[in-house]
Amino acid sequence: RILPGFLKPRSAGDDFYVENGRLTADPAIFRRDPVNLLRIFQIADEKSVDIHPDALRTITRSLDLITETLRQDPAANAAFLAMLTSRHNPERALRLMNEAGVLGRFVPEFGHAVGLMQFNMYHHYTVDEHLIRAVGNVAAIERGEHKDTNPLTSDIVKRIQSRNALYCAIMLHDM
Repeated sequence: RILPGFLKPRSAGDDFYVENGRLTADPAIFRRDPVNLLRIFQIADEKSVDIHPDALRTITRSLDLITETLRQDPAANAAFLAMLTSRHNPERALRLMNEAGVLGRFVPEFGHAVGLMQFNMYHHYTVDEHLIRAVGNVAAIERGEHKDTNPLTSDIVKRIQSRNALYCAIMLHDM
């Protein structure tokens, strides 16, 4: 549950709250509802706040909760898709999810790509880093950050009929 005054001091019953300027959570919420393992990254992106190290430790100790049941959960998929297609900073959220181990567990194909090298002239990063950067590049183009250097792509991205399809394709293109 996220209350309208999100950046206010914690109240009883708040699942997510800000402590010392960083998003954290009651550790029990992840076991109570594993979808919260994705929601925390979505909320951090929406509110442009970092995730508290204590929450990240709890998340990494809770990776066993990411099962096929969670992967098929509509709420979990909605949270992931909202974060992936965010108009804020999906690259940052994906990178944090990757570092916490959530991304590779939630998208097992991505997990197989973590740390994997590609040996050709087009790829300078590991597959996981390349995919995360690719999402970040599309998001930056969509925000208009490259209209001077890439006017054609900056124009084309405005005409994309399905942002969801675009971002999913970018995220999956080397898996």
